[in-house]
Amino acid sequence: MKIYIPNNSNTTIGGGFTFQRNFIKGIKGKAEFVNNWKECDIVFVFGITTMDKKEVHGAVKAGKKLVLRVDNIPRRSRNKRQSPAERLREFGLLADQVIYQSKWAEGYAGYFAGQGIVIMNGVDTEIFNGIGRQSDGLTYLYVNYNDNPNKRFDEALYWFDMHWRKDNDSHLIVAGNAPRIYLDHPEYNWDLPTDGEVEYVGVQNTPEEMARLYKKCDMLLYPSFAEACPNVVAEAMACGCFPIHLNDLGGALEIKYKHYKEPYTIEQMADEYLKVFEELLAG
Repeated sequence: MKIYIPNNSNTTIGGGFTFQRNFIKGIKGKAEFVNNWKECDIVFVFGITTMDKKEVHGAVKAGKKLVLRVDNIPRRSRNKRQSPAERLREFGLLADQVIYQSKWAEGYAGYFAGQGIVIMNGVDTEIFNGIGRQSDGLTYLYVNYNDNPNKRFDEALYWFDMHWRKDNDSHLIVAGNAPRIYLDHPEYNWDLPTDGEVEYVGVQNTPEEMARLYKKCDMLLYPSFAEACPNVVAEAMACGCFPIHLNDLGGALEIKYKHYKEPYTIEQMADEYLKVFEELLAG
């Protein structure tokens, strides 16, 4: 089986690109990836904003099977050439199969992209695992690589403050991007009303760096709102860092339960996609 994944984006950070990396690794040896649609059996669009519309239309017109992965409705402010909702409707109608990242995503984005199935994100257990884990039982973690207010940074700080009041040995690590005002003015102590200790470790540039960080932490503060299937929740859990204060609007609770007993691996995820592709090609 030959798969073509359109990608005209220069970005490599974000959930969609983590998915792409994991998908390619998880399916290794079971399918071949090609560089143009004319050579493929399946055109797999992993993100509605990462493709060339004309190219995908041309592939479908030539008889190629189109699979559309939908994790959320992209923000219009970041995709100004066409409304993301319009794209979802256009290519949802065109696709032979739509695959949502969670039941929540299906209920939210399905209004535009139409009926589909759910395959959740897997985790790369070669990187994210409990091997070498060392923590003190009192370390909280907050991760944010996006300035989207839905990440609810202030709420995460609130929850840490409330936990610190119960145990003053608790401390918080903030990774990724943080508001400039706190980095430039450490005297504000992140606007905490109490004296909780907060350490900022900056951007972790590789999955391996993130794994090492997870293994030092005990609780992941993740109140983020309306995320379809956050990889960070699965990755943290695989490393023994337990997510707390999850928002019930979004897919965070779904992925938590999916990975609760044991990690749902990228190999298991890839096998589910492969089964869909095989069924489409079999007619």
